This record gives sequence, structure tokens and C-alpha cells, in this order.
Amino acid sequence: MSFHRHIIAETKISDAADAGSVFQAPAMAVGGPSDTRFETLFTLIRQTTGATHVFAQFNGDAPQPVPAGHACLEAPLLQNAQRIGTLRAFAASFAPTAQPLLDSFAALVVDHAMLWTQAHRDALSGAMTRRAFTDDVSRAVSESRRNGAQYSLIMFDLDNFKAVNDRYGHAAGDAVLRAVGAAVQAELRHEDRFGRLGGEEFGVLIAADADTALEIAERVRTAIEKAVAPECPHVTFTASLGVAACDMECDTVEALMAQADSRLYAAKAAGRNTVRGTKAFSRVLHIN
Repeated sequence: MSFHRHIIAETKISDAADAGSVFQAPAMAVGGPSDTRFETLFTLIRQTTGATHVFAQFNGDAPQPVPAGHACLEAPLLQNAQRIGTLRAFAASFAPTAQPLLDSFAALVVDHAMLWTQAHRDALSGAMTRRAFTDDVSRAVSESRRNGAQYSLIMFDLDNFKAVNDRYGHAAGDAVLRAVGAAVQAELRHEDRFGRLGGEEFGVLIAADADTALEIAERVRTAIEKAVAPECPHVTFTASLGVAACDMECDTVEALMAQADSRLYAAKAAGRNTVRGTKAFSRVLHIN
């Protein structure tokens, strides 16, 4: 069934409320740092409507200020009659024909977002696929090198996960992965990225410094320890986590992931169910 049947678009044009407002591109958009998912669609919108800037602002995204002297054309992004965001276009002025054009493009943006999600999400855990996640990590590292933006990477591995599969079966292992995915995503902020790197190993990309990432890592560790898989509530599980930050030492994707991975294994060596980061930070609650 086409998504077009479920999308209703409305438009409105508003003048910039603050003549002194300054336009800035988002540091981290919905699909990751410097999101490029909608690049082709946005080019078409600019060409057909005369817009100078176009943004897909999904629920939870910070709204972009309207540039001084510009009008803002908006079309809500609706899926199954539920508003999931807003398509916004800025220009000095718009012709009347721009309104219905943006309405139509809003439907295409939702279609594209849904297809992208299906292609780039791990069906079991709900996390991003390894390729999609590492693409975001690559963009974050590049942005950090270019303008000093702060990004950190958390990598974690489920402790003794093979024993869960061996003792309870792969169905139980899958249930644990679903529970872990739900527990982790409940702890993350809208701008954070969560990916499955393979098997029982995951990554979280944090748009923040190492100290904030360590705090989030500890929340994730606690959430995983407390999580329950409804299909097998008797199965317990924990995770070991390593944290690294984009800096002079970690200025490539390979270096950042290698350092986070090294600290992950340091956490396992320290007794599992703990966090290892850029400072003497560790909590070992019990040894499995």
C-alpha cells in the first residue's frame, strides 16, 4: 500500500519573526551528523520552489531559525494521520505554486524516510545496521576534525551471550537482543545513534564530550542489567562497555572504534558489567 494514501499535507508561509535571526545548518540531523539522506529530494525542492534552504525537521529535532528577510514555507510530515515532523523551506519569497509542490514533496520525504529506516535498521534489535551506523561515525569524525564538534563512541558487548544461546536456545538469545535494543533506546537522547555492529556487539554515537558519554554509558549499563526479556524472564544478562572520544588521538573512524573496543575488553577483564572510559571510571557490580 502506498504511503501517499496516509499523508495529508498543509502549508503556511510565515515571515521571519526575528529580523536578527541567523541561519545555521544543523550539526546533527535526524539521520546522523550532516544527514545526507534527502539530498536528492532537497535539490529538487530547491529547483522547483525557489527555496534557498530546505530541512526535514522530525519530532524532537530543534527547529531551524528563519534567516533574516526570508519567508518560511512549511508542510507537515504525516504518517497514518500522525504528525512525525515538518518539511521547511526558506526563500526571500515564494510563488503561489510553491505551496502545492512542497505538499507533494512532503509525501515523498515520508516515503523516503520509511524506506531508509527499513533498509538501515536491524529488524531484531531495532538498532541501525553496521553500515548505516559506521557511516554516521565517519561523518561525526570528519565533522569533529573540521570544526571541533564533540562526539564520543560507546561500544558494548553482552556478557557471556554465547552461554545464553547454548543453554536456552537461539530463540531466547533473540529475545534478549530485542530486550536490550528496547532498553538502550529508552535511555538515549534524540540526537544519539544506536547501531548493531554484529552478533551481540553494539555501538552508541553520542553528540557530546567523554564525560557525558560516560554518564550515558552507565545509564545504558544499568538499563541492560535491569532489562527483562518477556519471552524468557528467567534469563539474566549484562554488558561491558568502553567509551572513547573524538580527539587528537582518535581522529579517524578506525582509531575511535579501536580505542572504544579496547576499553570494552578492559571492562570485561575487570569483571564484566562495568564501564571503562577516558578516566578512572568503573563500576563492577558483580562478576559473572
